Amino acid sequence: MNLKYSIKSYLNLFTHTAFGMSLPIWIKLLARNKFAIDLRFLPKIIFISGNIILNIPFQIYEYLCYNKKIKNTKVQRPVFIIGHPRSGTTYLQYVLSKDPQFSFCSTYEALIPHTFLSMGNFTKRILSMAMPDTRPQDNVKAGVDKPKEEEFALANMCDASLVHGFYFPKNITSIFDESVTFETADKKLSLSWQNHFAYFIKKISYKYKGKRVLLKSPANTGRIKEILEVYPDACFIHIHRDPYAVYQSNVKLYEKILPLLGFQIAKNQAIEDYIYYSYEKMYKKYLLDKQSIPGKQLIELGYTDFVSNPIDQLKKVYEYLDLGDFNKAMPYLNEEIKSVKDYQKNSYVKLDAKAENSITEKWAFFFDAYGYSKRI
Repeated sequence: MNLKYSIKSYLNLFTHTAFGMSLPIWIKLLARNKFAIDLRFLPKIIFISGNIILNIPFQIYEYLCYNKKIKNTKVQRPVFIIGHPRSGTTYLQYVLSKDPQFSFCSTYEALIPHTFLSMGNFTKRILSMAMPDTRPQDNVKAGVDKPKEEEFALANMCDASLVHGFYFPKNITSIFDESVTFETADKKLSLSWQNHFAYFIKKISYKYKGKRVLLKSPANTGRIKEILEVYPDACFIHIHRDPYAVYQSNVKLYEKILPLLGFQIAKNQAIEDYIYYSYEKMYKKYLLDKQSIPGKQLIELGYTDFVSNPIDQLKKVYEYLDLGDFNKAMPYLNEEIKSVKDYQKNSYVKLDAKAENSITEKWAFFFDAYGYSKRI
């Protein structure tokens, strides 16, 4: 694993995901992490802080104009795509989001959750000039209107978000325990997450005139219980992938995103240990909590099955979860599927014996649960 930090890291200043944060959450975030910022990232902190301060009047304006309307919005049976990072959740959301019945959280809405109703068009123009055409960790299409994890919006709205661990990677394990499994969080923090989560979904639903909300966040795989407490009728689509491939892909993910988003330099071994730890913790909680999901509200897909025959797999999803007329949606879904037929997947260095053995041992429960072959 090789985390590279250089002057090029500052090219992302205009698209850093903390730009849309509220000032109280920004101050709390820095304080909770004891302002432990590596000196080379101080210009980034100053730049982001200045932008957050400049956004205060616009955030207040939007709150005063829309808060009552948002709170009175009714949300119809949302759909949540879940699964560990690098398991195919993005591709699944990109395809499903083409169905006109769905609304979703776009990139610019995730980055400016406090102001996208009033400042969205202006921000889109700025971001479209600064954003790359593909994501830094792979060749997946990027863009201001593309679907984005609502986790980034929640990171700018409340104290509990895994994204905060990207900013302070030395503390990513404790942030995970507090904001994903809520294992070390007090009731006040988990309730705050639920309230902000519900408010953001209402805001998306309000903007898109009550269209059914489709969201994707890998972190929500560890929050089934908390989501059901807010939306007992929610539907879940879980996509899973061979654990060895997931590990390799996550190593590459953190190599790419931590230099872009982080305010600290984390040791390679610490991040690798976090990948082992968080996978085990999140999936053990998921396997326990999924038992409480009511019938016909959860369907599970294998990544290989989905990418090899997406239309057949999606037809099963629509029928099982009662998502509406699949034949009506199919032309839209097919359009997205065809657009990525030449997509080039990442290539990875072969796993060394130590990593392979660690995955086999630490994640044995997942191999057993989903029938993946162990390398013994």
